[in-house]
Amino acid sequence: MVNLSTQYTPTIKQSTLNLLFPQWQGSGNVALYKGAKQLRSCFPAEETFIEVPVASTYSITVTENILGLSQISSQLISVSNTITTLSPERIFTIGGDCSVEIAPVSFLNQKHNGIAVVWLDAHGDLNTPTSSPSKHFHGMPLRSLLGQGLDCITKQAFSTLIPSQIFLVGTRELDRPEKDFISQNGLRIFSGSSVNEGHNSQLLSAIKKAGFHKIYIHLDLDVIDPTDFPYVACPTPKGIRIKQLKQLLLELTNSFESVGASILEFTPTGPNTDGALVASALADIVRK
Repeated sequence: MVNLSTQYTPTIKQSTLNLLFPQWQGSGNVALYKGAKQLRSCFPAEETFIEVPVASTYSITVTENILGLSQISSQLISVSNTITTLSPERIFTIGGDCSVEIAPVSFLNQKHNGIAVVWLDAHGDLNTPTSSPSKHFHGMPLRSLLGQGLDCITKQAFSTLIPSQIFLVGTRELDRPEKDFISQNGLRIFSGSSVNEGHNSQLLSAIKKAGFHKIYIHLDLDVIDPTDFPYVACPTPKGIRIKQLKQLLLELTNSFESVGASILEFTPTGPNTDGALVASALADIVRK
């Protein structure tokens, strides 16, 4: 079940679904639960978000080499049922960790008969349960979307991506198995330095050349250089500067139809709302 606001009637299908999915178990860091809630508070109160119920308990264990698998699987069923019922044309998600992407991305890929997935993230998220050194599922969702991982996760996806749909941007911290997978499958990486230097045409051209008109923008906030935005669980040097990231997002949304987007992995530091306001400003670009 999901929490439905009194403004929302589930029998009426909306063109855009706003999801609040504060799943944190994929990272093992409950601060991401609080971060998602704080991000939601930056949007107008009257704007409807469907919240996926997520327990904020610390009692999670490793099962089949995934931390919190029981909660992750249960929450995936819940959000998938919601998306199936509402059948939106577009989905905007406030997370939580990157593991929230399984249902939204795979649904929109099915709905629109193939989309480009722009994965803005310091990390590849391309591990499997056997290759992951941490056993944290937020390092596995993209590999799962490509159909590789535990059956109890991959079989719940609405569709499966293929490598030519993936465009990694700002990715700079990879485990050896991820590097091998990228090399063997020809995944493209567009560096943070190229974005900072304004060379966005390389990415835009690659998406167009691949024949895509519709995109999904995955935005893990750790893609940003930590000197500009330290409010993440895994700050990684040599990231994209905020000004240049805004420019890239504008170019992407002006050049393609954005059918979905996410903003993820925000880790608040006390009552300071500066980070949330910066993140919500980025969200306003990707969801326009």
